[in-house]
Amino acid sequence: MGEHAPSSHRRRWQGRLVAGAVCLVVSGWIVSFDPAKLVAPTARQQLLAFVQSGFPPDLSRSYLVSRTVRDGLLWAIVETLAISIVGTGLAVCCAVPASLLSASSVTHEGPLYVGASQRRLVSGRLVHTGVRWLLSFCRAVPEIVWGVLFVTALGLGPFAGVLALAVHNTGVLGKLFADFLEETDPLTTEAVATVGASRLQAVCHGMVPQITATVASYTVYRWECTIRSAAVLGFVGAGGIGYHLLLTVQRLQYQRLTTAIIAVFGLVLWSDWLASRVRASLG
Repeated sequence: MGEHAPSSHRRRWQGRLVAGAVCLVVSGWIVSFDPAKLVAPTARQQLLAFVQSGFPPDLSRSYLVSRTVRDGLLWAIVETLAISIVGTGLAVCCAVPASLLSASSVTHEGPLYVGASQRRLVSGRLVHTGVRWLLSFCRAVPEIVWGVLFVTALGLGPFAGVLALAVHNTGVLGKLFADFLEETDPLTTEAVATVGASRLQAVCHGMVPQITATVASYTVYRWECTIRSAAVLGFVGAGGIGYHLLLTVQRLQYQRLTTAIIAVFGLVLWSDWLASRVRASLG
């Protein structure tokens, strides 16, 4: 009996590995995966010519600052950072109430609803399901698609980028925060409720303190991600350094493209360093 269980477990894992390998091979065939193309002579020559045309990077004042500060690359870097900060801030403001409405432990399950009426349970379940669907829709649509929609509605500029990041990340953070609330220790919440606290007080004093550090850490991580997304949103006219990347590609200004890529890389490195310091202080 003891030997049969490990054997069965091993066969189960072997079956999963085979299924995964088959899925990988089929997916590679669908996307026409061909590593030989990367080392073909033509590809190597074109890639080398592209890299050579981008050096040395353009560090001229006319590109970094331009005629006015707001037209230069340095301002685009600042604008990208501002888009990510405001977009993440708005997402958190929307995700917090959405997570409370989409967490089953807050709306209709757990120790807070022992003995609750059927009507209250049904209404809570409906609210939970509806808000979950809304959050799923927000994160299912990529930031760049939201960017196109808001640029179409509001015109070119960073405000459209802020809203695009805010809507998408509301869906991401709302789901994460709701999952964290559902995984809290129910005994702590029950203990707060038994001393006469209302449901809202029990959530605020029983559930929220258990997830505060985790929520802060994941929020900082999503802010890192929004910096990268904000750089891409410029391609659809939503402001930031992506607009400079698009112009340099269209105008074949590869030395300026190299400078812009280095600037994005530096911004990402700085954000990673700052985020790691913030997470270390939270821990």
